[in-house]
Amino acid sequence: MIKRILFIAIAIMTLSAGTQSITAQKSRMYIKQMTKTDDVSNDDFEKVRAAIISALNESGRFELLDATNETAIIEERQRRQSEEAMHDETARTEVVKTKANNYILDGTVTACKVESKKKDGKTVYTCVLTYSVTVLDFANNTTIATKQFEHSPLGLGKAFDKIFDEAPSSEEAKVKTMNSIDLDIKNFLIEEFPIVGEMFAEDFVTKKNKIVNCYINIGAIHGVKAGNWFAISKVEEKVGREIEKEIGRLKVIKVEEDIAYCKISKGEKEVKIYMDDYLNGNESRLLRVKSIPEPFLAF
Repeated sequence: MIKRILFIAIAIMTLSAGTQSITAQKSRMYIKQMTKTDDVSNDDFEKVRAAIISALNESGRFELLDATNETAIIEERQRRQSEEAMHDETARTEVVKTKANNYILDGTVTACKVESKKKDGKTVYTCVLTYSVTVLDFANNTTIATKQFEHSPLGLGKAFDKIFDEAPSSEEAKVKTMNSIDLDIKNFLIEEFPIVGEMFAEDFVTKKNKIVNCYINIGAIHGVKAGNWFAISKVEEKVGREIEKEIGRLKVIKVEEDIAYCKISKGEKEVKIYMDDYLNGNESRLLRVKSIPEPFLAF
């Protein structure tokens, strides 16, 4: 499977000058109106759609343009079309080209219903939520990534649903389940659009022949946030393609505009050995870092 990479912040460097970070430009994403099935209420649909947009915005990965914000679309066109013209599909498409020239996000909400049962003499409620998102490349209208998410009392979609999704009221059950959308979208972006960069070969902290802290050449402008996790891999070229071998993991501690300070939580010794080889000229490539979901036993 060909990996789709939204942000690639590979350093331009020389052995004498060190590594320089690359300035990133946020990709633009146009959020379509999205659709729903007949048995999903308008109110629930709007809440799910709003939660998806909120998660995308919170990620800091995109410059978003919401299809429901007609004013923003018109302003982006810089008044080259009248408000009446915006209702024409051809005119609307031209505006989308002007603003959201990278990605289009569409989706469908197929289920959002509350179920109840008696437990210990009380009525408890759970919410069944099923929705999907699809990301298209605007240039050629091809699908880049698509995924369906399902949350239900049967435990589909995330762990421990039977225990933690139960609520004392219908509305609380919906809120608890919709809160899971943030993690859905976060992991979707990590899986389909990983943030990629490199570890700096300088200013790292060594203790007992291990590298325990380091800098990476990606930061806030790339969507990196404190608490994010990354795999550390050495990259080799075999049979004409790049092969990554994970040798460690790190957690972001502090983020600046285009760099981040991190704690290495796994593979500290292996990372030190590799970086020594790199500094001695025995390795030609810096260690690659790629975003991963937060480990279950993170610390």
